[in-house]
Amino acid sequence: MNKNIPITVLVLLLAISLFQLLGCSATSTGPGGVGTTVIQSNSLVTGEIKAIRSQSTGYPWEIDILVQSSTNVDDLPNPTADKVGKVVTARTDQDLSSFHIGQKISANVKYTGDVPRPGIILYIYDIKPI
Repeated sequence: MNKNIPITVLVLLLAISLFQLLGCSATSTGPGGVGTTVIQSNSLVTGEIKAIRSQSTGYPWEIDILVQSSTNVDDLPNPTADKVGKVVTARTDQDLSSFHIGQKISANVKYTGDVPRPGIILYIYDIKPI
């Protein structure tokens, strides 16, 4: 029997306790309802749509946004704080068929994902024209 198994179990239990202590979510639901470990996050952004793509797998829409502002939401980590002036790609299940390239929007952006694949992604929701 491997002597490292008890140490591995201890490290795993310590990591779970640390996530709970820091207020991290235990699970998040992505496409298909798969549970994952993702740190809770949120931001309110304004920006300009640079591209919109429909997807055949996962979330039905992918959007590229030139982030013009990023505001913290409550005391949650802000996944777009360092993205002002940059284009970010996010996915959503909100219908984007009425939006167009060049349109200014406001929306919330957070992390979500399936670990290890496809990985952590940006999820955009509550998208509104401004």
